[in-house]
Amino acid sequence: MRELSHLITNGMQVYPGDPAVSVESALSVERDGVDVSLLHLGSHTGTHLDAPSHTVTGGRTTGSIALDELVGDALVVHLAPQAANAVYGIDDIIDALADELPIAVPSIVIINTGWAQHFGSVEALNHPAIDADATAELMRRGMHVLAVDTLSPDPTGEGSTEFPVHEVVLGNDGLIIENVTGLADLSERVRVGFFPLPIDADGAPVRAVILDDHL
Repeated sequence: MRELSHLITNGMQVYPGDPAVSVESALSVERDGVDVSLLHLGSHTGTHLDAPSHTVTGGRTTGSIALDELVGDALVVHLAPQAANAVYGIDDIIDALADELPIAVPSIVIINTGWAQHFGSVEALNHPAIDADATAELMRRGMHVLAVDTLSPDPTGEGSTEFPVHEVVLGNDGLIIENVTGLADLSERVRVGFFPLPIDADGAPVRAVILDDHL
Protein backbone atom coordinates (compact mmCIF):
# COMPACT_ATOMS: atom_id res chain seq x y z
CA MET A 1 0.00 0.00 0.00
CA ARG A 2 1.32 3.43 -0.93
CA GLU A 3 0.31 7.03 -0.29
CA LEU A 4 -0.40 9.44 -3.17
CA SER A 5 -1.60 12.37 -1.04
CA HIS A 6 0.03 15.59 0.04
CA LEU A 7 0.21 15.98 3.82
CA ILE A 8 -2.20 18.65 5.07
CA THR A 9 -0.09 21.23 6.88
CA ASN A 10 -0.49 24.70 8.33
CA GLY A 11 -0.24 27.33 5.59
CA MET A 12 0.00 24.83 2.72
CA GLN A 13 -0.65 25.94 -0.85
CA VAL A 14 -4.27 26.15 -2.01
CA TYR A 15 -5.95 27.04 -5.28
CA PRO A 16 -5.96 30.85 -5.67
CA GLY A 17 -8.89 32.30 -3.72
CA ASP A 18 -9.58 29.18 -1.66
CA PRO A 19 -9.57 29.37 2.16
CA ALA A 20 -6.16 29.34 3.80
CA VAL A 21 -5.22 26.21 5.73
CA SER A 22 -4.64 26.47 9.45
CA VAL A 23 -3.60 23.60 11.74
CA GLU A 24 -3.20 24.85 15.31
CA SER A 25 -3.08 23.43 18.79
CA ALA A 26 -6.43 23.75 20.59
CA LEU A 27 -5.66 21.59 23.64
CA SER A 28 -2.39 20.23 24.98
CA VAL A 29 -1.45 17.26 27.12
CA GLU A 30 0.44 19.52 29.53
CA ARG A 31 -2.47 21.94 30.04
CA ASP A 32 -5.58 19.87 29.30
CA GLY A 33 -4.53 16.25 29.58
CA VAL A 34 -5.11 15.64 25.86
CA ASP A 35 -3.63 16.90 22.59
CA VAL A 36 -6.27 18.25 20.14
CA SER A 37 -5.70 20.25 16.97
CA LEU A 38 -7.98 22.93 15.51
CA LEU A 39 -8.33 22.66 11.73
CA HIS A 40 -9.46 25.38 9.34
CA LEU A 41 -9.49 24.39 5.69
CA GLY A 42 -11.55 24.48 2.53
CA SER A 43 -13.22 21.48 0.95
CA HIS A 44 -10.61 21.55 -1.86
CA THR A 45 -7.52 21.37 0.33
CA GLY A 46 -4.48 19.33 -0.68
CA THR A 47 -5.20 16.11 -2.53
CA HIS A 48 -8.96 16.26 -2.90
CA LEU A 49 -12.12 15.22 -4.71
CA ASP A 50 -14.22 17.53 -6.87
CA ALA A 51 -17.87 16.47 -6.80
CA PRO A 52 -20.15 17.44 -9.71
CA SER A 53 -21.77 20.17 -7.57
CA HIS A 54 -18.40 21.96 -7.51
CA THR A 55 -19.19 23.48 -10.92
CA VAL A 56 -22.62 22.10 -11.86
CA THR A 57 -25.78 23.60 -10.38
CA GLY A 58 -27.78 20.75 -8.92
CA GLY A 59 -24.91 18.29 -9.38
CA ARG A 60 -24.18 15.49 -6.95
CA THR A 61 -22.43 16.32 -3.70
CA THR A 62 -19.87 14.13 -1.95
CA GLY A 63 -22.58 12.65 0.24
CA SER A 64 -24.07 10.82 -2.74
CA ILE A 65 -20.78 9.50 -4.14
CA ALA A 66 -20.24 5.82 -3.42
CA LEU A 67 -16.78 4.64 -2.44
CA ASP A 68 -17.12 2.03 -5.21
CA GLU A 69 -16.76 4.89 -7.70
CA LEU A 70 -13.43 5.85 -6.18
CA VAL A 71 -11.81 2.43 -5.86
CA GLY A 72 -10.69 0.30 -8.77
CA ASP A 73 -8.27 -0.39 -11.58
CA ALA A 74 -6.64 2.69 -13.07
CA LEU A 75 -4.66 3.63 -16.15
CA VAL A 76 -1.60 5.74 -15.27
CA VAL A 77 -0.39 8.03 -18.07
CA HIS A 78 3.21 9.19 -17.65
CA LEU A 79 3.44 12.17 -19.99
CA ALA A 80 6.69 13.36 -21.56
CA PRO A 81 8.10 16.42 -19.71
CA GLN A 82 5.71 19.33 -20.04
CA ALA A 83 6.49 23.02 -20.35
CA ALA A 84 4.91 25.61 -18.06
CA ASN A 85 1.30 26.32 -19.03
CA ALA A 86 1.36 23.64 -21.75
CA VAL A 87 -1.89 22.09 -22.91
CA TYR A 88 -1.65 18.38 -23.68
CA GLY A 89 -4.06 16.46 -25.88
CA ILE A 90 -5.06 12.96 -26.81
CA ASP A 91 -1.99 12.49 -29.04
CA ASP A 92 0.28 13.28 -26.09
CA ILE A 93 -1.58 10.72 -24.00
CA ILE A 94 -1.32 8.07 -26.72
CA ASP A 95 2.40 8.77 -27.18
CA ALA A 96 2.95 8.28 -23.45
CA LEU A 97 1.52 4.76 -23.39
CA ALA A 98 3.45 1.58 -24.06
CA ASP A 99 0.57 0.33 -26.23
CA GLU A 100 -2.33 1.98 -28.03
CA LEU A 101 -4.94 3.79 -26.00
CA PRO A 102 -7.52 1.06 -25.26
CA ILE A 103 -10.95 1.37 -26.82
CA ALA A 104 -12.26 0.88 -23.27
CA VAL A 105 -10.14 2.51 -20.57
CA PRO A 106 -10.51 1.80 -16.84
CA SER A 107 -12.98 3.98 -14.97
CA ILE A 108 -10.07 5.79 -13.30
CA VAL A 109 -7.38 7.58 -15.33
CA ILE A 110 -4.41 9.13 -13.52
CA ILE A 111 -2.22 11.62 -15.40
CA ASN A 112 1.36 12.21 -14.29
CA THR A 113 2.70 15.49 -15.67
CA GLY A 114 5.63 15.57 -13.25
CA TRP A 115 4.30 18.84 -11.85
CA ALA A 116 3.68 17.53 -8.33
CA GLN A 117 7.30 18.45 -7.57
CA HIS A 118 6.29 22.12 -7.76
CA PHE A 119 3.44 21.87 -5.25
CA GLY A 120 3.88 24.59 -2.64
CA SER A 121 5.69 26.98 -4.98
CA VAL A 122 4.64 29.77 -7.34
CA GLU A 123 5.58 27.50 -10.25
CA ALA A 124 2.72 25.18 -9.29
CA LEU A 125 0.34 27.80 -10.71
CA ASN A 126 1.92 27.40 -14.16
CA HIS A 127 1.05 23.72 -14.43
CA PRO A 128 0.16 21.92 -17.67
CA ALA A 129 -3.53 21.33 -18.39
CA ILE A 130 -5.41 18.72 -20.35
CA ASP A 131 -7.34 19.66 -23.49
CA ALA A 132 -11.12 19.43 -23.09
CA ASP A 133 -11.44 17.38 -26.30
CA ALA A 134 -8.95 14.83 -24.94
CA THR A 135 -10.95 14.66 -21.73
CA ALA A 136 -14.15 14.07 -23.69
CA GLU A 137 -12.44 11.24 -25.62
CA LEU A 138 -11.37 9.58 -22.36
CA MET A 139 -14.92 9.89 -21.06
CA ARG A 140 -16.25 8.29 -24.25
CA ARG A 141 -13.87 5.39 -23.66
CA GLY A 142 -15.13 4.77 -20.14
CA MET A 143 -13.31 7.15 -17.80
CA HIS A 144 -15.40 8.17 -14.78
CA VAL A 145 -12.67 9.59 -12.52
CA LEU A 146 -9.89 11.88 -13.79
CA ALA A 147 -6.96 12.26 -11.38
CA VAL A 148 -4.18 14.78 -11.98
CA ASP A 149 -1.00 15.78 -10.15
CA THR A 150 -1.72 19.50 -10.59
CA LEU A 151 -3.86 22.15 -8.90
CA SER A 152 -6.49 21.60 -11.60
CA PRO A 153 -6.93 19.76 -14.90
CA ASP A 154 -7.83 23.19 -16.32
CA PRO A 155 -5.35 26.07 -16.47
CA THR A 156 -5.04 27.91 -13.16
CA GLY A 157 -5.38 31.65 -13.56
CA GLU A 158 -6.22 34.46 -11.19
CA GLY A 159 -9.94 35.23 -11.46
CA SER A 160 -10.58 32.56 -14.10
CA THR A 161 -14.24 31.54 -14.29
CA GLU A 162 -14.01 29.09 -17.20
CA PHE A 163 -13.36 25.43 -16.46
CA PRO A 164 -13.90 23.45 -19.70
CA VAL A 165 -12.41 20.19 -18.39
CA HIS A 166 -14.50 20.40 -15.24
CA GLU A 167 -17.53 20.94 -17.48
CA VAL A 168 -16.75 17.79 -19.46
CA VAL A 169 -16.12 15.57 -16.44
CA LEU A 170 -18.37 16.96 -13.72
CA GLY A 171 -21.01 17.94 -16.28
CA ASN A 172 -21.30 14.24 -17.16
CA ASP A 173 -21.51 13.22 -13.49
CA GLY A 174 -17.87 12.16 -13.41
CA LEU A 175 -15.38 12.95 -10.66
CA ILE A 176 -12.04 14.76 -10.49
CA ILE A 177 -9.16 14.20 -8.08
CA GLU A 178 -6.57 16.99 -7.92
CA ASN A 179 -3.06 17.24 -6.44
CA VAL A 180 -2.11 13.58 -6.40
CA THR A 181 1.60 12.98 -5.89
CA GLY A 182 4.18 10.19 -5.86
CA LEU A 183 3.33 8.93 -9.35
CA ALA A 184 6.78 8.78 -10.95
CA ASP A 185 7.53 5.06 -10.77
CA LEU A 186 4.02 3.61 -10.88
CA SER A 187 3.09 0.96 -13.42
CA GLU A 188 0.66 1.87 -16.19
CA ARG A 189 -1.99 -0.32 -14.57
CA VAL A 190 -2.62 -0.08 -10.84
CA ARG A 191 -5.43 -0.51 -8.36
CA VAL A 192 -6.13 2.70 -6.48
CA GLY A 193 -8.48 4.05 -3.83
CA PHE A 194 -9.48 7.64 -3.14
CA PHE A 195 -11.07 7.92 0.30
CA PRO A 196 -12.73 11.29 0.96
CA LEU A 197 -13.52 12.93 4.27
CA PRO A 198 -17.11 11.85 5.06
CA ILE A 199 -18.84 15.20 4.57
CA ASP A 200 -21.68 16.20 2.25
CA ALA A 201 -20.23 19.06 0.22
CA ASP A 202 -18.89 20.15 -3.18
CA GLY A 203 -15.59 18.38 -2.53
CA ALA A 204 -13.44 16.87 0.17
CA PRO A 205 -9.80 16.12 0.97
CA VAL A 206 -8.97 12.50 0.14
CA ARG A 207 -6.50 9.88 1.21
CA ALA A 208 -5.19 8.59 -2.13
CA VAL A 209 -3.73 5.10 -1.87
CA ILE A 210 -2.22 2.61 -4.32
CA LEU A 211 -3.67 -0.75 -3.36
CA ASP A 212 -1.83 -2.82 -5.97
CA ASP A 213 0.95 -1.78 -8.35
CA HIS A 214 1.37 -5.20 -9.96
CA LEU A 215 -1.68 -5.63 -12.21
